[in-house]
Amino acid sequence: MSENETATPTRHVIGLVLAALAIGIVVLIWNYGLHYLNGTIFEELRYLIFAVVVIGLLSGLQNFLSRFDR
Repeated sequence: MSENETATPTRHVIGLVLAALAIGIVVLIWNYGLHYLNGTIFEELRYLIFAVVVIGLLSGLQNFLSRFDR
């Protein structure tokens, strides 16, 4: 968005809703997703894998939302 263009309240609400959904997904992955790695060769890397998934999720969301900003 350019500096002289004003953002509509709808855009802010959509952004806040998507941010809340992203937080919810991250919490769900933390609570329920990490135990799927128990007993696998990736068990010791569970927190690194979690970090990569969260960064990928947030980067994808940012990329998705930046398409509507033009």
